[in-house]
Amino acid sequence: MKMAPSLVRLYEQMPEPKYVIAMGAYTITWGMFSMDSYSTIWGVDKLIPVDVYLPGCPPKPEAVIDALTKLRKKISREIVEDRTLSENKRRCFTTSHKLYVRRSTHIGTYEQELLYQSPSTLDISSETFFKSKSSVPSNKLVN
Repeated sequence: MKMAPSLVRLYEQMPEPKYVIAMGAYTITWGMFSMDSYSTIWGVDKLIPVDVYLPGCPPKPEAVIDALTKLRKKISREIVEDRTLSENKRRCFTTSHKLYVRRSTHIGTYEQELLYQSPSTLDISSETFFKSKSSVPSNKLVN
């Protein structure tokens, strides 16, 4: 209990991102002395958020490696999630579609109509695209 304010202050001073491994039985449950005392807090997770719990008194070396592996996997998942969120935030849509939906009274379905047409396409005559007669006879095109 004496170290609780120091632990919380230390955690608050840590720069982001903050990761905590609760290492050992006494850290996780405050040990055998916490059962009879009203002045102790049961578990470090009551004070600060814990990412990985590592039980044992003392923890075995294999358990330490396993805890570090679990923390690395958690960090990589968070990085992937942050990357996909930031990519979605960077996307922008520059084309605004000027469509509206109106109900057809004849058949009861919805139709979409175009409200806005670019002035550049209005100025082009249909003769530009559809010419009925070619200026060069077709027999002159063949060798």
